[in-house]
Amino acid sequence: MKSFRLLSAGRALALATACATASLGAYGAALFTLKGEAYDVRNPEQSEVRLSLLGWSTPERLEAIEAEFQKYAASQDHDAFNVFLQQQDTQGYLFTKAATGHTIKYAWQQENDDGARMVLIVTPALKARTPHMWKTPNEDPAPFSLVELRMDGEQAVMKTSLEGEIETSTDGRLQLQDFNNTSEFARLTDATPYYLKGSQG
Repeated sequence: MKSFRLLSAGRALALATACATASLGAYGAALFTLKGEAYDVRNPEQSEVRLSLLGWSTPERLEAIEAEFQKYAASQDHDAFNVFLQQQDTQGYLFTKAATGHTIKYAWQQENDDGARMVLIVTPALKARTPHMWKTPNEDPAPFSLVELRMDGEQAVMKTSLEGEIETSTDGRLQLQDFNNTSEFARLTDATPYYLKGSQG
């Protein structure tokens, strides 16, 4: 099972690919929802992580965000890059047990010999507004976090730029520099509502 669309049935990637060139926007139905637990929380009762993806960024938006990221990497102008990110279409949401969640502003997916993977940029940065929740608070001034997920059996392994560096792939996409040696942030499984699964058939 390699797909992100519906993990239990292996249907996610086909739907996601069909939608790859047309974002569903903030008001569309979710392509899929994943739910699991983060590892670094102080209180196990606050470990829940939930991710709902509405759509994939268009190629034009991916390129624009990647170009702006290169400027940001050189300037470290956190405020300017944050303003830019807020102007981008929302492709989904990531929630922890905190009162406020994170919006997904950059989203792409790929399936290759190593299986399916998904790369997202979320804002605000993970842990930044809730340092009390975490054993290792985020003290980086970056206004975002990059999140990469890869399949491991029936689970999606989530790793983030909190524990790893960001690099550009040969295709120009943003990704974690060394996914395999980056600590896990969370593991998630399919939590897509049954009525959405039926409508995707």
